[in-house]
Amino acid sequence: MTTNAERIRWIKKRAIRRVDAYEGLGYGAVRLLLGVVTTIRSTYNSRKLATVHWSRGNGMWRHNFPEGRLLDRQRWHSAEHYATRGAYDIYDLLWRHYKPATGDVVIDVGAGNGGETLFLAGMVGKEGRVVAIEPADVPFERLVAMCALNRWSHVEPHKVALSATSGTVSISESESWVSSNIYEGGTSEVRSTTLDDLCDQLGITSVNWLKMNIEGAEKEAIQGMERMAPNVKNMTISCHDFLGTDWGRSKMVVTKWLKDHGFEVRTHGPGLEAEKDYIYAWRGDRNQVDRDIGPPPLYDFGESEAEC
Repeated sequence: MTTNAERIRWIKKRAIRRVDAYEGLGYGAVRLLLGVVTTIRSTYNSRKLATVHWSRGNGMWRHNFPEGRLLDRQRWHSAEHYATRGAYDIYDLLWRHYKPATGDVVIDVGAGNGGETLFLAGMVGKEGRVVAIEPADVPFERLVAMCALNRWSHVEPHKVALSATSGTVSISESESWVSSNIYEGGTSEVRSTTLDDLCDQLGITSVNWLKMNIEGAEKEAIQGMERMAPNVKNMTISCHDFLGTDWGRSKMVVTKWLKDHGFEVRTHGPGLEAEKDYIYAWRGDRNQVDRDIGPPPLYDFGESEAEC
């Protein structure tokens, strides 16, 4: 009978042999193979040409997806995989009520590393405008890099936190940047502003769609859009009651504010705990709710392929 100690020794030996085999191939050959496999999978998933290859100059994987380009240390088999980490259906969660279309002005509050901005850039096209807001250092740097890589002239990244008043706020820079917030022992001071003041600064008078996912701070941020509220047509807001903290509880406050300001409101309904806290708000003609604009256009990557 094989003992547990013998099993462990066998597992260790097998693991060592696999590592030796991996190194024997050479990292370059392995990365080439991984890139080919991911390219095939990405192209199959999107039904359009998508390529993934290792960029020696950047020391990262270069992804050319139908939605746009991105560089990352991890390999992703689709733009949605990058944006969601496979945790949710991006179209169902963000655009369940309203899907931005060509020429729209959209504001992405809590843009993170640009995963959702990548989709929005293609949805609104060069005729539209995307304002991407992210206060945390690391994700903002990635967002800026993505905008530069895609040479988007219609996407504007802004390093600022939205709040009820203009000034400064202290945010926690979590190891997991998606958890950065203004409530838990802030370690970084960043400029804060209201949506009203930001729109004045940028010359924005009307917004077709606004997304807000800012780790509980949505209840403060909405108070800073008193002037713009009548001119915002559709919103998707992620509340954070599911975190189980006092500072994350925002759904009741946000819902009341929206209704008091003339918005129709609905929730996501059944789903994961975080999905249940999503709120969709709109004003105006309801027939715009479920228009199907199809997938974003395939970008022409042009001569920049030679850069890597």
